[in-house]
Order: sequence, then C-alpha cells, then structure tokens
Amino acid sequence: MKYTFNVPDISCNHCKMRIEKTMNESGRVRALQINLELKKVSLESDLGEKELIELFDKAGYDAVLSNK
Repeated sequence: MKYTFNVPDISCNHCKMRIEKTMNESGRVRALQINLELKKVSLESDLGEKELIELFDKAGYDAVLSNK
C-alpha cells in the first residue's frame, strides 16, 4: 500500500538519513521518497499506519498520515 506522511520536524539531510536507515532496517518499506522542503515522506509498505508511525517514532520523528 502507498502512504504519504507529514513529518514536520524534518529539515536536513541528517534527518533524511535517520528516517532512511530506520525504514530500510525494517525490511518492509519500499519506494521511500523524502521531500525535505514539503516535509513529506512517501513510501510503499505492507505495514499498516500504526506500525509505520512506530518506525518514525523509532527514528525520532512525529508523523501524521497525509490526505495527499
């Protein structure tokens, strides 16, 4: 399933790398795209919203599912 999350606290490449590392370590996230300017993260995963938000928490960021 495709998801887009608003992640208001991301602002730099270090933020991007932390999210990429956490998502990649899960082994269940594909097609990860992080837009620092819009503060949005798009991805594909077989995980549900709750599990994905837990991954963002693990990386140190609050995330909210976006309507688009």
